[in-house]
Amino acid sequence: MSLFFSQLRAEILKLFARKRTFIGFGAFLLLEIVILFLFQTKGVNRFKSLIVQQGEAFEKYYSALTIAHIVLGAAVFLLGGIYLALVAGDIVAKESEDGHMRLLLARPVSRFRLLLVKYLTCALYTIALVQFITWSAFLMGLFIKGWGGGYFAYSPEAGIAAFYDWSEGLGKYTTASLCLSFAMITVSSVAFFLSCLPIKPAAATITALSYVLIDMILRNMGFMEDYRHLLLTHHMAAWAKTLAVDPQWAVILRSFTVLVGVNTSLFLAGVVVFDSRDLKS
Repeated sequence: MSLFFSQLRAEILKLFARKRTFIGFGAFLLLEIVILFLFQTKGVNRFKSLIVQQGEAFEKYYSALTIAHIVLGAAVFLLGGIYLALVAGDIVAKESEDGHMRLLLARPVSRFRLLLVKYLTCALYTIALVQFITWSAFLMGLFIKGWGGGYFAYSPEAGIAAFYDWSEGLGKYTTASLCLSFAMITVSSVAFFLSCLPIKPAAATITALSYVLIDMILRNMGFMEDYRHLLLTHHMAAWAKTLAVDPQWAVILRSFTVLVGVNTSLFLAGVVVFDSRDLKS
């Protein structure tokens, strides 16, 4: 078991030794600055009307938590999907293309174990990226508004417009961010599966991102309303339901169970495909 964790640690260090791994972190910092600037100059009045219409005080609920929530909801699904697909679509296909995989398999390690280490690395990277987005947005909100106030959790797709005091809101925000981290692992799983196929790293990344975008477009346009349970982004969006005053945990758990099944199936399918490939000749 200690050897497994040593391999996992080495894989994580190898991932973060690549400069492109940090592109997502830098891009989100830049995007957060742009969103906050535009929101401060053009978006405050629109959000103010939403709060006032609910009969609440804008001065109280325009807080660091509310600002962070706006940034998180506006960017993480689309931009986060791009960088997660980039990393997970590259992690196996790139080493296969460069010939590094033949060197790794020359050692006494099974292909299943090798892929498990790489998949867990992708999952940990996903959690790290989403949590970085979550708390960097929160810190920027603190810089603008300071500590304290309320939390206006607004998610029109989930039908949520809830108000919380600071302490309860911070707990809601934290829980939602953890659920979002888990949901985004599905994007990495799709890209990881494609990376196990005998295709170029760019093809795996683009195909994974295309699938997620098509899934999202179909969900937003309503064409699949009667079959939305077949769309991955429908189940991924369950993270926002944790922001409700009385969350429907049975519904949330059902969606997350589906995601667990999808992630497991994609990983095992990737193992089966990769195990059938001739990499040593």
